[in-house]
Amino acid sequence: MALGDGIRRNIASVDPAERAMLRDALIELNQRRFPGARTDSPPGGVTWWFKQDEIHQATHVHGGPEFLPWHREIVNRIEAMLRQINPQLSLHYWDWTQDPRSIPNANLGGGMTGNLDLFTADFMGDKNGAIGEPWLSAGYYVPGAANYRSTDPFDAVNNNPADPPREVTRIVAGMGSSAESPMNDAAIVGRADYASMRSPVDGLERAHNRSHGFVNMGSQHTSFRDPFVFLLHSNVDRLFARWQTDPLHPERLDPAMVYGSESADAGLNGDIEPWSGGTNTRPWAAPENEQVPKDYKHPSIVFPPCYDTNQSAVPIVEVLNAGTPAVINFNDVPSGETTVRAAVFRIYGCGDVTVRVKAGMGPSAPFSVLQPAAGSITVHHGANAFVEARIWIAYSAGAANVAVPDGAVTFECPENGKTFAFVLRANAIVRPKVAVMMALDQSWSMSFAAGTTGATRIEVLQDAARKFMELIQQDNGVGLIRFDHNSYAVNDATFPGLAVTPIGSNNIFDPGRVAAVAAVNAHAPNPAGNTSVGDGVDRARQVLNALPPADYQHKALIVLTDGLENDPLWISDVTGSIDDRTFAIGLGNEQQVNTAALDALANSTGGYLLLTGLLSASIDDYFRLSKYFLQILAGVTNTNIIVDPSGYIAPGMKVRIPFRVNEADIDCTPLLMTDYNVVDFALEAPDGTVITPAGAPGLGVSFEVGTQTRYFRFNLPVAIGTGQHAGLWHAILEVGGPDFKKLVAQLRERKDVNFQRVATHGARYSFVAQSRSNLKMIASLEQSGYEPGADLALRAVLTEYDLPVAKRGSVRVELTRPGGSAVSLVTAEVEPGVFEVTTKAMTAGIYQARYLAQGVTLRGAPFTREHLATAAVWRGGDNPHQPPGGGDEDRWCRLLSCLLSERTLTPRLLERLKKEGLDIDAVRKCVQASCRRRLPRLTKSAEQGN
Repeated sequence: MALGDGIRRNIASVDPAERAMLRDALIELNQRRFPGARTDSPPGGVTWWFKQDEIHQATHVHGGPEFLPWHREIVNRIEAMLRQINPQLSLHYWDWTQDPRSIPNANLGGGMTGNLDLFTADFMGDKNGAIGEPWLSAGYYVPGAANYRSTDPFDAVNNNPADPPREVTRIVAGMGSSAESPMNDAAIVGRADYASMRSPVDGLERAHNRSHGFVNMGSQHTSFRDPFVFLLHSNVDRLFARWQTDPLHPERLDPAMVYGSESADAGLNGDIEPWSGGTNTRPWAAPENEQVPKDYKHPSIVFPPCYDTNQSAVPIVEVLNAGTPAVINFNDVPSGETTVRAAVFRIYGCGDVTVRVKAGMGPSAPFSVLQPAAGSITVHHGANAFVEARIWIAYSAGAANVAVPDGAVTFECPENGKTFAFVLRANAIVRPKVAVMMALDQSWSMSFAAGTTGATRIEVLQDAARKFMELIQQDNGVGLIRFDHNSYAVNDATFPGLAVTPIGSNNIFDPGRVAAVAAVNAHAPNPAGNTSVGDGVDRARQVLNALPPADYQHKALIVLTDGLENDPLWISDVTGSIDDRTFAIGLGNEQQVNTAALDALANSTGGYLLLTGLLSASIDDYFRLSKYFLQILAGVTNTNIIVDPSGYIAPGMKVRIPFRVNEADIDCTPLLMTDYNVVDFALEAPDGTVITPAGAPGLGVSFEVGTQTRYFRFNLPVAIGTGQHAGLWHAILEVGGPDFKKLVAQLRERKDVNFQRVATHGARYSFVAQSRSNLKMIASLEQSGYEPGADLALRAVLTEYDLPVAKRGSVRVELTRPGGSAVSLVTAEVEPGVFEVTTKAMTAGIYQARYLAQGVTLRGAPFTREHLATAAVWRGGDNPHQPPGGGDEDRWCRLLSCLLSERTLTPRLLERLKKEGLDIDAVRKCVQASCRRRLPRLTKSAEQGN
């Protein structure tokens, strides 16, 4: 016999060590309490043990058909409590045909057998009089207690269940009573119908009553203060279970038939109390309201627990999906995507139980069995009353808004011969579209050097934002506004941006894409520009809010700035009004931008802040801002980054970069970024087939060439052989010899600072493989403050088809500290699919975190995912940056701005003032120059530009 196998056995046959565990757990029941206080009404603060006395005294059922199932429920519940204390335990039984003072052939431990007395201080306490130890020390009764529960059930004063009794007594073999006859037990179990079997006259309840006389624990209202009562009632339930498991009577496991001629009894068809909440017993009543209503025909009550004397092990399988027949709904799945839903079964069984797809009755396209792939699952009985099993069904959405005929699947359980029919119902919708609005800083500082890269900040920004525009997928929209101390409408005459423009195709020359790239290229610093980040964010939000809801289902905002705000609106002015996902990029170090305010702005919307730091000429810094923009693009378009390596490649070298695609991936975009376009780019599929730019169109693969980008894009699988999908793919990079020689000659001729580096090391590259996928990683980095010593909490969540990737993955974080030192942090899986680790940020500066996830999919295919995050601390970081102004001068400027706006000055008044010689436009310019306010935005022309 195995401790923890969930089988209830004769208490005399288990090892003494297990009996001691049971005793200790019973003692612990009196140390744990339900919520509330004894003075509450109804009383709270009742121990787990005395709650059983309260329940039995108030709601027990004797003499009727509910007697057996009601006591089964209380025995099951006390066993569940014991297992919370020690999961290995079962609530064993006393076989009442044996004298508990001298049970022969009992397990005495160490391989020895002999006579066993259950009534000792090591187990059940004294056999006559007060039950004594170990229960006295455990508080099962407290002699002389001031607050106590009376033995008189009609004592209204001393009847608080939170109070202990003053005494608990028992008398064994009193009044001429004796053990039950095995022949009588057998006769009861052999009865043909439930009413006869359970009879209080000559059936099981009568045997129960006589056994209560043999081990007398008091009346019905006090016997549940003695722990021995549960060994007795476990035996009552054992005989009920033995009757039910007669292999000649499978109907006794059917909730509709088990009670035979008494099935229509009103009590059996009512809720079982107090657990259903119909009585004033906490916590199944107010204020906790933890009730779960169920009647006596619920499977958890009908199913016989696992006793060692059961005659068969036929399980009960309950379908938890709603409907008759059960329905699995796949609602609003975007065209081209796959989603999964489960057929859920609750299985009550005392052995291995299998649920499987019935042969010839599996689902057909567009539905399929996902996991387990064979469509069969076997669960094993353990300590729990039931086990839940799931078989996952997948639906792959076809054309949007086209009716999908209902599918069907039938499951079977070979152990009980039952079948379970399911209806599969689905609909496909148009893939949600996202509108992305960029708010880009054009303050004069954007013309300054971007660290030591040799490029200006505006050049670095244009390069990165251009890649975003070149790569964003078709059917989405992009727009751009510019801000300095003002923000400017998309059609501003001086500083134009771009209204949200649809991207009609993945072609690099798509008109919308060309317009977006042109808007980025036109972005330039304003020599007179200060910085109002709040203005930029607010303007971008207004543009997004003006879009018709039907055009785009999701919206996102990206704000980039290189400086501290020094003009209103402030970030804090607009944070509360931003209701779209916002991503912020700080081009500089932690003190050059308002890090805390940008962090709060982004995190409050589900976005995040990324800081570049002071960029150097290193390869990581060269591509850093571009990678940030591409990661944000992945985030707003429900795409995941598979890998993200960088390096150098010289003539004669061939670089093979592996990346894994899995069956949960929907499409793939392998992207190459370079500093000079001298690198040839090809792909190798898992079967070894090489896909070149020239051969790509014939395979349904697109290849596009941007300013400094080249990328393939394809839906999965790719039409090679039987189809190339999951497996190990490779990006193949090779420098073209003539192109490289020409580049080196040009750099030497113009004495370019990059000549020596290129001639020595070759071209810089960064490769990014992205996939729109059903397997996702969402990573976050939260910090407890902005001063050195703050905690950094790094978290990653892995899901597949929205299900946790439980025990199938791992995540580590490569954390680069200020100064360049690095550490690899291993996360812990704190709950299914959730990985966390915490570290200290002791050094002032920026922390770059690279999340690296790996694991296997539901079907066993390897996967990888990557994500970048940043954090920053600095001395004085917890003292928020205080923007200038905000006093009387600022209030006067706001007042003047309002008074001079066209919402205040009507055209008629303006015309009259002009005739009187007052030029209001000139006054506005004076106020704007003095206050640096955004008056043009208050004019009709500007508002119409929104």
